[in-house]
Order: sequence, then structure tokens, then C-alpha cells
Amino acid sequence: MVREDRGSVERLLRAPELAWFVDRIRNRLPGAVAGEPLSGTVRLPHPTPQQRTAMADLIGRPRRSGVTLSVKLDDVETMLRRGPWPAGLADLVVSVSGPVVDRSAQRRADDARWAAVAQRIAPVVERFPAVGPWWESWCAAGKLKRVAQSEARRMGRDADAAVGAGLVEAVVAVFDDLPADGVLLAMLARRVLGDAHALDQARPLGRLTSAVVAAAFESAADASTREVWGDAGVVMSGLSSTALCLGVRGRAGVADHAAATSAALEAMRAARSPLVLTLDQVRSGGVDPLGAHESVHVCENPSVVDLVSEGWRRGGGVARAGDGQAGAGPADDEEAWAGSPVLVCTEGQPSSAVMEVLAILTSRGARCRYHGDFDWAGLRIAQFVASKVPWSPWRYGVQDYLEAIGPDAPSIGLSDDRAESAWDPALSVAMAEHGLAVEEEAVAALLAEDLVR
Repeated sequence: MVREDRGSVERLLRAPELAWFVDRIRNRLPGAVAGEPLSGTVRLPHPTPQQRTAMADLIGRPRRSGVTLSVKLDDVETMLRRGPWPAGLADLVVSVSGPVVDRSAQRRADDARWAAVAQRIAPVVERFPAVGPWWESWCAAGKLKRVAQSEARRMGRDADAAVGAGLVEAVVAVFDDLPADGVLLAMLARRVLGDAHALDQARPLGRLTSAVVAAAFESAADASTREVWGDAGVVMSGLSSTALCLGVRGRAGVADHAAATSAALEAMRAARSPLVLTLDQVRSGGVDPLGAHESVHVCENPSVVDLVSEGWRRGGGVARAGDGQAGAGPADDEEAWAGSPVLVCTEGQPSSAVMEVLAILTSRGARCRYHGDFDWAGLRIAQFVASKVPWSPWRYGVQDYLEAIGPDAPSIGLSDDRAESAWDPALSVAMAEHGLAVEEEAVAALLAEDLVR
């Protein structure tokens, strides 16, 4: 070695001509054992004369020259440790070029931190096992990190595991209140998180929480955000949750908001026309329960409501024009309304407004009769309704299905995962055997005839 003093060695190694050598050594350092000498050989193909000279100044002339400059690290270690740099080559390179970051170790540490964050969902998984596999896959795809990055940008800070931990802890806190019983989303967010907008879909936390809710309550793959929250008993808005009704009575002797709802129901009942009630109206106290001798019919598709309403206006039923007009109490001359239809439509997966109006209508013992699509989704919807409000089938059994798939019926293939029909187990068996679906619209005329004679 030509240079014997410490300062000269440092200056040589900082020279541009030896940058390649420093880079080669730095690449080896993350895997090296601290304090141990480096070994092996580094090579530089087609070195410039300046690069050869700089290396010769550092370690002496090579025994032979060639098109490749080869440097044995064992020789360099020996020279340095016996001479100007007892701590060895690795220490010298760090001294002249700065600390070496072990990126592999950093990634392992980062992965461990995020794994710990993901484990914070455990209380939810314990109550809702379906969340476990979904959450593992979701986090493995990097989605938790992406949600945390979005939240960090919203907060104006750098994304890190602490932000992710805060999000997961908020989700767990929300699930302590789930399933709910028709609470508004904003009220839930304010009560649990102190911010009425915390669970809005515009917020990263809102999107994360609704995704976990969908997994926990096994919402349909194509379910809207409103439907996902509805599966957990949460209403996104008292105005966005609605119930399509026909023939529902307004309640007598009420005031304020309830009186307005009652008047609207009576006006539309007198017109024999459907009415869409918001959840706020359903909860106003203006809906009159049916008597124990009466029935409410439930359908899945609005076309049935259209047909029943049209038939009723043409003169079906026995309600007299003028009854139920403004000024008449909803219970006035109810004999005139005997036999008039009371129909509620779920419009697919029923909203909180639908379920609550059915609960009100049947609260005095009225019978609920249900019909839906003859497909797997329809059976699942029927089971959901039955879990909230007991019902008996309305042309919704195996014999009705077999009659509906006659030779003149349109052939629609069944898709999606099979569902069961607890009210008539033979129904789902027959559907699986035939592999055909029957949309409710195909039998809507029969349903309308049942209600309007």
C-alpha cells in the first residue's frame, strides 16, 4: 500500500475513481457480520487508467493486469488492519460514505409493525369469524397500508403504522355497537368516534369500516354501501332509507310530524296510489298498525305494486271514493275499506324503513305474507325478512315454483351460490334440480289478482 496515514486513505476512497469500489463494498455490508473482515473478490470490467491508478495507490500494483480489475478483499483487509485502519474495510467505507441502511431489515421491521396493526382486529374476528380470512387477504394485498396513506394525507402527516393502528382501533370501537337497531350512521359515528362524519364514505375510515362490515355481515357482493350498513342495522340517512307502500293507513289522533305522515298516507290511500315513506316518516308515529285479523302482503319488485295499484284504481276492492280524504280520520268508516290491499315492497334487499314499517304494521298481531323472486338471492332476502318479521308464504312454495316454470315461462338460468328455503325445504331442492329462476314479474298478475278482486 502506498498511502500509510489515515487521512490519505480516506481521501483516496472518496475519489470518484474509486466510487465503484465503495459501492461494491456497501452492497455487501447489510449481510456482513459486524466487526468481521470482508472476504471474496470484487471486479470492475474494462477499468479506465485513472481507476487502475487510484486502486494501485490504495493497495499497490496488482500482480498481473487484464481487461478486468480484480481486488481481493482479504488482501485489502489485511493491509488496512495492519496499517492505517485497524477497524477494517467496512468501517472505512462507512466512514467515508455514511451509514449503510439495511433495507431488508427495515422491511422486516416494517412488516412486523403492520402485522401487529392488523392483529388489532382480533375482537371483531372473534365475534364475526367470516372477517378473519377476508381481513388476512385484504391486508396481504396492501390495502390497509393504502387506507392509512389516504388517512395520513387527510391529516397532513406522514403515513406510518401508528395511523393504521388508529384506524383499526376505530373500527373495533364501532363494532362494539354492532349490530345496531336502526341507528343513523351519523349518530353512531358521533357517539362512538366523536365526529358525525367519521364514517362517511368520503373518509378513509368510512370506507374501511364499511368494507369490514360487509365481510362481517356477509353482504352480497354487489351490495351498495346503504345495503351493507343496513345489514348491520345502521341507516345511512333517515331520508335515504325508504319503503314503497300501498294501502297503509295513517294513524288517528296524532300531531306534528306524525300528523303530516298520517295525512300523506290517508291521501294516497284514498287515491289508491303507492307512497314512498322515508325512515323519518316511518318513525314519526303516523303509521297505523293493522289489526290482528288483517294481513300485510310483501313483494320484492315494484312492478307488483304498480299492478295492484292500477287494479285497485280500476275498481277492485271495496273502498269508496272520498273515504280517507283530508278532514276524515283514518279510522272513519273502516268497513268501507274492508278487503283493501296493504302492500309493502322490499325493492330487493329491504331497507331499514321497510323492516320498521313491517314491524309496525304487524305489531298488533296482523299476518305478514311474503313473495319474492324464485332465485337464490330471492331466497336469501326472504330469509332475512323472516329473521326480523315472521311471515307465511304467499304463492312462494315449491308447487308455485313448478307451476311458474311451465313450458311457456321464460327460461332464466340460476346463478350464484345456493340458498335454502326454511318455510318450504322442497322449494330450494326443486330450484336446484331444474336450474331455472323465475322473476317475480312473471307471476305479478297472479299476485295482483290475490289483492284486488
